[in-house]
Amino acid sequence: MDQETISGEHRRFYEWFRSFWATPSGAKVAEKFLPHAQIHFTGAGTMSGASYADWIANLLASQPDLVVTPVDYAASGDLIYIFWTAASTIDGVRHKWHGVDRFRLENGMVVEEHVIFDSAALRSAA
Repeated sequence: MDQETISGEHRRFYEWFRSFWATPSGAKVAEKFLPHAQIHFTGAGTMSGASYADWIANLLASQPDLVVTPVDYAASGDLIYIFWTAASTIDGVRHKWHGVDRFRLENGMVVEEHVIFDSAALRSAA
């Protein structure tokens, strides 16, 4: 990471992301996502920050053993990119995949997120 582009706000957000996935819940989404935020999620389309909490809660209910592990991050300006790995059991089969979330922040809050990963392994489980 280029330490000149990593601000305290970026570090705090990355630590929140790590904390979120250590004990995930839909209710925690509102801590960092503005209601009008736009979330673009591979395979799920686009939703608002206001509806994202329920979407995450439903995801966690349908995949109770979902584990997301943040690996690294980079940032510049109002953007932060977080590389992660994930694993979950879907239809009795354990799947592993990795991806990147690209967040646009305003005053430490998410106004836009792109969740990017190759969903091919997950599509085969659907």
